[in-house]
Amino acid sequence: MDVTRRFRALIDTLCDAVARRGAAGAFGPGSGALTILLWTRLRRYATFLLRLCADDVSAPRPRPSRRRARPPANPARLALPRRAAWLLAPVPEAIAAAGQLRALLADPELQRRIGEEPRLGRILRPLCRCLGVKLPAPLRLPPRPPRQSGRDAAAPRPSRRVPALAPLPRRFRPPAACAPPPRRNRAPPGR
Repeated sequence: MDVTRRFRALIDTLCDAVARRGAAGAFGPGSGALTILLWTRLRRYATFLLRLCADDVSAPRPRPSRRRARPPANPARLALPRRAAWLLAPVPEAIAAAGQLRALLADPELQRRIGEEPRLGRILRPLCRCLGVKLPAPLRLPPRPPRQSGRDAAAPRPSRRVPALAPLPRRFRPPAACAPPPRRNRAPPGR
C-alpha cells in the first residue's frame, strides 16, 4: 500500500473516531463545534496531502515584502488546543492512529516526499502535535531568531524589578490544601 492510501486510511479512521466520541460529548459540554472543526481539519489534511503527492497543487506564491496590518483578534473564535497529545485523552482510538503515524513517518517513501515537498510539514506537524508523535528530523523547523521591536535594538532595555513577594499568577499557585497554615500575630511569651 502506498503512502497516500495509508495516510487516507489513517485519517478516515481518526475522523470516524472523532465523530463518534464528539457526538458522545468527549470534548466537554457543547463540544459539537469543536468536533466539527477537528473533523473538517483532518479531512482538509487528507485532501491536501493527496493533492501534493499527485502534484496537483501549484507552487506557493511569493509573499509581499511589506507587512499588512492584522485584523483584530476575535476572542469568540473557536480554535483547537495546542498542547502536545491533547487528542489522546478524549479519543482513545487516537493512540492506535499515533502508532500508525509513527510507522508512516518512518517510511522511506514519505521521507523522500517530505524532502521534495516541504509543504507536507504543514499537514504533518500539527497532526504529530495533537497525537503526541515526536517530529522526525526532516519536519523540524529551524529555531526562530529573537524578535526585535521597532525601536532601536541596540539600546539597552530598562530593567524591571519584581517585588520580592509578588503574588504568583493564578495558574502557578499551589492548591489550597498544599498551602502552609496562615501565620498569626501572637504576643511574645511572658506578657
